Amino acid sequence: MTLLPSAGTLQKTLFSALPDFSSLAWVEQIDSTNTFLMQEARNPQSQWGRPALIGAHHQQKGKGRSGRKWVDNAGATLMFSCAYDVFLPPAQLPMLAPVAGIVACEQLRKIVGSAAQDRLTMKWPNDIQFDEGKLSGLLVESVKPGNGRVNDRHHVVVVGMGMNLSQAEALSQDLGRKVADWTSVLMSLNRQDEQAEHIALLVARIARAWSEAFSLYEQEGFAPFRQRHESLDALKACEVNVLSGDKIVLTGTARGLNDQACLVVENGQGRHLVTNGDISIRARTHT
Repeated sequence: MTLLPSAGTLQKTLFSALPDFSSLAWVEQIDSTNTFLMQEARNPQSQWGRPALIGAHHQQKGKGRSGRKWVDNAGATLMFSCAYDVFLPPAQLPMLAPVAGIVACEQLRKIVGSAAQDRLTMKWPNDIQFDEGKLSGLLVESVKPGNGRVNDRHHVVVVGMGMNLSQAEALSQDLGRKVADWTSVLMSLNRQDEQAEHIALLVARIARAWSEAFSLYEQEGFAPFRQRHESLDALKACEVNVLSGDKIVLTGTARGLNDQACLVVENGQGRHLVTNGDISIRARTHT
């Protein structure tokens, strides 16, 4: 089963589904959807307005978190990026990464329905998992706009999302860890007859939700998202290692997020706030 329609079909459907987006395109190939939107945001002569969305069937220079190279399987991966104008002090921009992950996970839960929504979770800062296998990853970047900057709080935020559509079994073997894909999600729910064009509606749903969430964050900060995260938390009460590169820098029990979107890790020395790093789960507890 293939879930990815042609680039032309995706673009046509998204034009209809996202009338409030100023610029939109879906292409067969691009270096990086995030890089494209970041460059357009910096470019004083850019013709791309915002909100903006660009998707691609294949990325030649895809990026992951912390500058990692991200490689896609053409036709087996959903890849798109959106750009939004936000008005926030620079110190509050990093919190948009977990906000984006929370919102994307919520939208996928709505699609799968209440019977299976608990199987979709978010692993801080913004990986989306299905049955503890990584389904999707997000990359959130920001830049000062090259023209039309209103004030010092005006930034352009670019959110990129990559989601496995198929080939999870092969990816799991190659990477040595559990990976999930959207085809398996639908098949496990006996919904393998889903039409390919529904992928465009999934993209539109998430793109709209990011826009609404960033507006809410501008007004109320992270506090409302902290509450929403609690029901999605893949790390809840798990014993975790916090890694910097390959080095374990902290071990303890994950205790959710604080109002600044930091991961709270508790051990015998007290509670620690984690602002960045990779998290590995050691063992689940039932506390």
